[in-house]
Amino acid sequence: MSILATRSAGLASVAAFVLLAGCAQPSQPAPTARYNPPGTALAELPAGNVTWYHVMFANGSTQIDANGQQAINNAATSMQGNSALMVTVIGKTDSAGSDAANMRLSQQRAGAVRTALLQTGKVSAAQIETRWTGERQQGAQTMSDVADPSNRAVDIGVH
Repeated sequence: MSILATRSAGLASVAAFVLLAGCAQPSQPAPTARYNPPGTALAELPAGNVTWYHVMFANGSTQIDANGQQAINNAATSMQGNSALMVTVIGKTDSAGSDAANMRLSQQRAGAVRTALLQTGKVSAAQIETRWTGERQQGAQTMSDVADPSNRAVDIGVH
């Protein structure tokens, strides 16, 4: 066997070992999202001082549809030119699925709406507070494991 063939076989053996060792590593569980409800300051504002917009989602989805994008554009337009205004984005889910999965999904939905608000160019990152509640603060209270579309939402409060 030539020196080149011996070295190639040795390198192939090392590569196979590294590949197998990498596959044998235990996979890391998805990070859990912690409950992150809006602060009391928002709840204490007079109702007339907060304008609410709602972005609805399909079951298990973080995709913003045309109606949701319109709500985001309306919220951003209402803030345009007034740097004193703030927006609180609150991700929510229905009660279908585990609490941990719903908390993660509500965080992802809130993040998607935050990103969409920033992409309008009318809202700065400093004006956005992002929160999520999973299934713990539903708009329409339902029994456990009920897939209620009205609870698959992100509420946007401009204040």
